[in-house]
This record gives sequence, structure tokens and C-alpha cells, in this order.
Amino acid sequence: MKMTFGDWWRPNGTIGRGAYALVGLLGFAFKHNLDRLVATFGFHRPWGLFNYWVPVRDVARITQLGGSEAVFLGTMVAMSLPFIWIGVVLTMKRLRSAGLPTHLVALFFLPFLNLLFFLHFREGIKLGHPDFTVFYTAGTILRQGLGHQLYNKKVQYEVQQNYAGHIAFRRGPLPYIHPPFEATIFVPLSRLPYQWAFAVWDLSSVAALFGVAELLRRSVPSLRLIAPWKLTVASIAFFPVFACLLEGQDSILLLLLCTLAFDALKRESDVLGGCWLALAAFKFQFIIPIVLLFVIWKRRRVALGFGAVGIVLVLASVGLVGLDGLLQYPKYVLQVVNTTSLGGVPPQLLPNLHGLSMWLPETFSGVARIVVAALSSVALFLFAGWKGRPSGHPRELELQFSLAIVVSGLIAWQTNAHDLSLLVLPLAFTASCYLEGTARALRFGRLLPLLPLMISPLWMALWLVIGKVNLMAIPLLWWTLEISREFSYAPRSAVGRLS
Repeated sequence: MKMTFGDWWRPNGTIGRGAYALVGLLGFAFKHNLDRLVATFGFHRPWGLFNYWVPVRDVARITQLGGSEAVFLGTMVAMSLPFIWIGVVLTMKRLRSAGLPTHLVALFFLPFLNLLFFLHFREGIKLGHPDFTVFYTAGTILRQGLGHQLYNKKVQYEVQQNYAGHIAFRRGPLPYIHPPFEATIFVPLSRLPYQWAFAVWDLSSVAALFGVAELLRRSVPSLRLIAPWKLTVASIAFFPVFACLLEGQDSILLLLLCTLAFDALKRESDVLGGCWLALAAFKFQFIIPIVLLFVIWKRRRVALGFGAVGIVLVLASVGLVGLDGLLQYPKYVLQVVNTTSLGGVPPQLLPNLHGLSMWLPETFSGVARIVVAALSSVALFLFAGWKGRPSGHPRELELQFSLAIVVSGLIAWQTNAHDLSLLVLPLAFTASCYLEGTARALRFGRLLPLLPLMISPLWMALWLVIGKVNLMAIPLLWWTLEISREFSYAPRSAVGRLS
């Protein structure tokens, strides 16, 4: 079948093996020469095949890109978008020709793109630039018997100097701001050299993703149609999960514990579900709203499990840092998150309502923006509590959990891109809905807000080039509305648990 130029842009149809390979080779040759032309004459820098491996140099960390390097990399990413789309389209055609599901296209492109990005910043990993530094530092401090100084900036900096050395863009330590009990996880890892500890932690995170896949297949029958390794690779293709692995963050551990909580709630073990959520309270800004929402939704036994384990964790934290250290912890955290020079993340990089408030007119003062963000967060929480109340919907728990996760990410004061790894759960629930093929599930409008969230190059552009990750709060708000609408379609004959 003869292909026209327009067929390269439309995902319908098929393509033979030879044509697929030929277009791929010609496309790469054309793109490489185009890149070389732009790099040479537009930015006055050399460009060869190995520059796809290391496109820019002297960059310590993703968020440190700026000036000419950011413009150059942003231009190269923008130029790659049409080629990426053609590659996706042709791969979908080829999958269709081979009788395979077209959604497997995600397994071809996004993980590969993320892997290249990961490898590019590998030198920064060796030098201690990633966020994993804070966990390694906390584990080292506890291992040295200095728990009462866990939140002492001077002690943190001295420890980091031992393995990270001098980092030009840091004027102090990369601060550890999580509760004391989480630091115990990293005590064994602190006995390893930093690079080995990072590798072990990331491998453990990948194993945790596999565990998430197995738990979801056990809890959601339709997901058993997808092999665990495919669910794991699809998760890594999701940019927040990739960002978590890139930084050596703990958001995948949070995802695993929330999945265990969902599995327990699915089996009517509400107290156990609350226990799992308490263990995830090292990111309390997400977990507390989730627990409160389930209390509002009349699953009050979740609070019993959460409270019981929470008390144990508080006592353990007192044993680690002392009562005075624990009492000073809230003040310390607020000081860090609200001060960029101390390690706080600028609001423009927060994909939540706090970050979105930065788009208010300049006539709004800083205090006014904080007030607007706080009031809108309270309003969104109350809206979720009202919409998610028991209705007898056959997929009620999946919808409630999805709503709780998306809303908690929006209203948390400090939400980083990697924190949105939690969205793997509502994404999996959406996928299960479509695998079941129910008429209501096939409403296309429910998919639209997910599209921006699934495009890695868009995340990279928002993060690296224009520094406006807060724009991702818009599709998250849209998704919240779409999930809340689903509660209205409960069959009248369905009988839900109303008490």
C-alpha cells in the first residue's frame, strides 16, 4: 500500500517491515543533519552522533539548567517533537500490522527517552547531586549516633562534604526534611559508597514498582490481562516515576505503601489499610488528606489503624532525635520549604494549587497568593469529600482512591514532580476501566486530561526550559472534575456500602 506524506502523521492503517525500517533510517539521517545545522549556525557549537548521548556539558542537575544551555536544549527538544510523533505513528502502524495492541507503543519510546535522559546526568549522580543525598546524609548521621543533630544544617553539610565534596551551586547542605523515622531505612545503605547506595536504592525502587504491579493485578481483575513486567515498564515511562529514579527519591516507596493500603481496603481490611498509610506518613502532606477523606467517606476504621501506627512512629522519632528535636521539626521544615536558598523548591516548579497561584496578576502580593492557594485547597478538599461520598458505584473504591490521590497532590503545599508517581494508581484504575470495555468506561472525555501528563517531552520542556511545571496543575484539576463526574453514573440497582 502506497503511503502519502499525510499518512506519516495519522496513526490509523498499517506499514510493512521494510518501509518501517527505511522511513526510520531516512528520518534519523534527516533529523541529525537538521540538528547539526541548527547547532552549528544557530548556537555556534559542534554537533555529532555522540551529542545525543551528552547534548550539554557542565550541567550538575536538571533544575540547574539555565541561560544559553537551557535555550539550546529546549530548541533541540522542540525540534525533536514532530519526529517523535512520526515515530509513534509508524510504530503504532507496525504493531497493528503484526497483530499486537497499539498501546504497546509506550513501551518503545517513553522508557527509552527517559533512559537517555538518565544516562546524560549520570556524572551528576556520581558527584552527589541527586536528592538521594539527603537520605544518605540522614542515614549516615543516625549511624554515627548523632540523631539529636539530624536537623542541624552544619552537621548535614559536614557529612555531605565527605562524599559529595564542593558543589558550586550549593551554598549549604541539601537538607533532610522528612520525619526522623524514615531515616532509619537508609542506615544500612549509608554503609555503602554513595554510588553503590544510589544504585541499590534505585534497583529497590524498580523492584517496588514490580510489587505495585503484582498488587494491582491481585486487586483489580481486569489488570491481570497485562503482564507485571509490562505494568512496570509502563510505570517507568511515566515521567514522575522516571524523575523519582533520576533523583533517587522515595516517592516509589510511597506508591508501594499506598498500593498496599488500597489492596487492604479492597479486602475490607480498613484498619490494616490505615496502618499502611501511617507508614507512608513520611510524606504527610499527601497522606493526611487521604486519610481524612476516607473518614469523611465513612471508612472510619482507617483512622484507627493510622492512629495506632502513627503513635508508634512518633515515639520512635522521639527516641531517634529526642523530644526537643521533634518539637523543632515543624519550624525547621517550614523554614526550608519557604526559602529557596535553603533547598526549598520555587513555586513555579510545583504542580499544585500553590504553584498555580503564581499565575495570579502581579497586583496580588505574596501573602494574597498564599491566601488564595490556601482557600482554594480547602475548597477542593471539601468538594472531593462531597463528591466521593458512598453512592453504590460498582467501582466506588477505585474512584475514591483516585480522587483522594489527585486531590492530595493538588492541595499539598509542597508537591514535586516525582511526588506525582502516586498517579500510577489512578492511571492503572483508568486502564482497567477501559480493559473491561464497559460503555460508560469508553467516554473519551475522561482520557483528555491524562494526555499532557503522559508526554515526557512536555514535562522536560516545562521543567528545564521555561521552569513552569506548575502548569501541570491544570490537567490535574481537569482530571479531578472528570473523576468526580464518574460518581454520578452509579447504577440505581447497585447497592454500595453506605455505613
